[in-house]
Amino acid sequence: MSAAQPMSDPFGPPTATGETAVIRSVGRCVLLLIVSFGVWSFAWMYHTTKEVSPRVRQPPPSPGLRTFLYAIPIVNLVMWFFAWQEIEDYCKRARTQDFPMFAFWILTFIFGIVGLYTYPVVQSRLNDAHRAATNGQATNAPMQAADWIAIVVGWAFLALWILIIIVAVAAS
Repeated sequence: MSAAQPMSDPFGPPTATGETAVIRSVGRCVLLLIVSFGVWSFAWMYHTTKEVSPRVRQPPPSPGLRTFLYAIPIVNLVMWFFAWQEIEDYCKRARTQDFPMFAFWILTFIFGIVGLYTYPVVQSRLNDAHRAATNGQATNAPMQAADWIAIVVGWAFLALWILIIIVAVAAS
């Protein structure tokens, strides 16, 4: 396959539309995770399921359901595994460089600090697959409602923790 040809996809046309044609810069993803105190990971799960899953799974999972399940301890590990597995499959379909998904997942699960390397690599490979799948026509993702909600919820949790600490200190 030459670089000028879009990827072959038995589940739909090779050129992506809307959500499937967006690039999220690694730096922006990290910044959103920091600014939202980690809550943006739920938005990332939603975006990834909506954008990637229909390209590799038929029928695709529900983005809302997968994001909800991501909030449940232990089940969240399975949802994270599925998301990375689908990104790896998407990279293979797009004929771009994939990543050692299972090794990345296990290492990040066991040694969380490894995520500082693995998460950016996964996002970078996803971006490359989007570029290949759209023949270079993928665009930068705009901030969406899910992104803003994650930031607000993250700050609300921080405010709640501060309030709880203040009340606890005042009560003692």
